[in-house]
Amino acid sequence: MKTFIKIDYYIQMLVALSFIILLITDIAVFEKGYSWIGYFVLATFHTVSFMIKIFSKNYSKSTEFKIYSFASLAILISLLIVSVFEDVDWVANFIGFILIFGIPLTPILAICYLSIVYTDYQKSLTQNS
Repeated sequence: MKTFIKIDYYIQMLVALSFIILLITDIAVFEKGYSWIGYFVLATFHTVSFMIKIFSKNYSKSTEFKIYSFASLAILISLLIVSVFEDVDWVANFIGFILIFGIPLTPILAICYLSIVYTDYQKSLTQNS
């Protein structure tokens, strides 16, 4: 798990930095909204990393990670339900209400996850020395 935490840290930081560069470039140069692609790439990397950690028995889950897990899974499951049951109006309306609050929360969740990854990396460094 220590190797995964180290690799995960570098990948998450690289993807986050790439997204910031893409966002600034998109706003300043392209003005086409290409940064949405980077946003979903960032979300994909976070989700894969999160899923590996949540199902790992060797990963010590902090309080911050548990809070992030609850909020992130609520949004992911809501998106899945709305996608599957898009023809059922009451389901889409009810779950859509959750997403109205959840979608604006995702940038904050992304920053929180980067903080969790950084903290995990720092802990792994202190355990090695």
